[in-house]
Amino acid sequence: MEPVNNTPIYKMLKEYYEKGFLPFHMPGHILGRGLCEELKLAGSLDITEVPGSDCLHEPRGVIKEAQERAALCFGADYSLFLVNGSTSGIHAMIQAAVKPGGKLILGRDCHISALNALAQINGKPVFVLPDVDEKHQIPLGVTADSLEIVLKENPDAQAVLITRPGYYGTATQLRNISKLAKAYNMPLLVDEAHGAHFRFHEDLPEPAITQGADLCVQSLHKTLPTLTQTAILHGNSKSLIDRRIIERTVSMVQTTSPSYLLMASIDIARSIMENKGRELYEKLKHNISDFLIKLDKNTCIKRIKCDNENFEIDFSRIVLSFKSLGISGFEVEEILRSRFGIVAEMADLNHIVLIATPFHNSMDFDKLLMALKLISDEYRTVKAKAKLPRWPQQLPERIVPLREALFENVEEIPFINALDRVSGVFITPYPPGIPLVAPGEIINKEVIDYVDILLRENCPVHGIHDQKIKVLKARL
Repeated sequence: MEPVNNTPIYKMLKEYYEKGFLPFHMPGHILGRGLCEELKLAGSLDITEVPGSDCLHEPRGVIKEAQERAALCFGADYSLFLVNGSTSGIHAMIQAAVKPGGKLILGRDCHISALNALAQINGKPVFVLPDVDEKHQIPLGVTADSLEIVLKENPDAQAVLITRPGYYGTATQLRNISKLAKAYNMPLLVDEAHGAHFRFHEDLPEPAITQGADLCVQSLHKTLPTLTQTAILHGNSKSLIDRRIIERTVSMVQTTSPSYLLMASIDIARSIMENKGRELYEKLKHNISDFLIKLDKNTCIKRIKCDNENFEIDFSRIVLSFKSLGISGFEVEEILRSRFGIVAEMADLNHIVLIATPFHNSMDFDKLLMALKLISDEYRTVKAKAKLPRWPQQLPERIVPLREALFENVEEIPFINALDRVSGVFITPYPPGIPLVAPGEIINKEVIDYVDILLRENCPVHGIHDQKIKVLKARL
């Protein structure tokens, strides 16, 4: 889709190419000459910092203008482009808010990048367990009630980090959380990686930055028409974190050779969504609604929706349950991919998760419906599986500080023998990338049992290889 208007970075790149300059500068492919045919067109716009191209680390020209346009579009007071993904933004937020050795209160449903960021500054994670949908056994997110208990116990913490929305499309009600953070004088940081599209339709959850978040990060590439690795950090002028500080930490965690293709991709997507975003998401909502009516009429497959009043729902995130068919989400994912050429975002024991965007059309949903109908017909008579174990509800006990555990001496043992040993790695089903155990924590029976089932269902679990795990060597 062509940009609608006002894309300063993209315009600059096109003008540079059209002027026919002979580059004796980076990158080495020389405006695409050295690239394979499929990449030549993109390479023609791939430049470095030259006069007129501005600089991401101290923007004064086209990048500054593009970031200002993004802030207006996404409802922020200021926005900073990220070319190292949301991971870099999460690192920047945490480094700006938490002093070395300090405490950060965060949901246990956080992405692993948040824990890596804490490890780098020897920070102390203080976890809040997310609410869990008991019927479907999926994590929903952290609520204000559960957060308040931890805030009272840890008034010396320096910030709060909330992950919103989660992989399953549930977004915690943020206004009460924002009030709580302010009452305890703690900056509220939000990992909104999966919510970059929230701004563009009134039936989507409200974005974090307009609900009192001090800082939030969004992965544009997850749901908007941008290239992989593109993200934005949004800031609030009333934040407890000074803009100068977050600009410095963002600069610290980003490459000094930022891709202009990635920045132009952000610029173009902002223009498209600014001008057509609501129209595009209204059409998507209609397509999804039509698909779900046909799904309910023609199959035994159900879309699950959270009815917990503490959470909003992202209508573009389609979570389908196969519990009644006696087939796992992992098996469905493989069937869809190998037999029908349809690739889901993720699967778990009972479900698959599909990310729908405005760039899916009605024919795409028809193809998906046809595949699901065949699966439903084929497995309709299969006996439903027994009830699966609950998402782990007990926080593992921490014995060794996070950073220290990451660099301790380890030994590799069979995972089934790891009960009561101290983990030397993150044990993380991926996706969704939520650690069940972090380095320095004791591996308890609940985790052993849960991971055993995941492995038997061929779910990728990072940290476990060939049924083995690295644990800290026993100290004498």
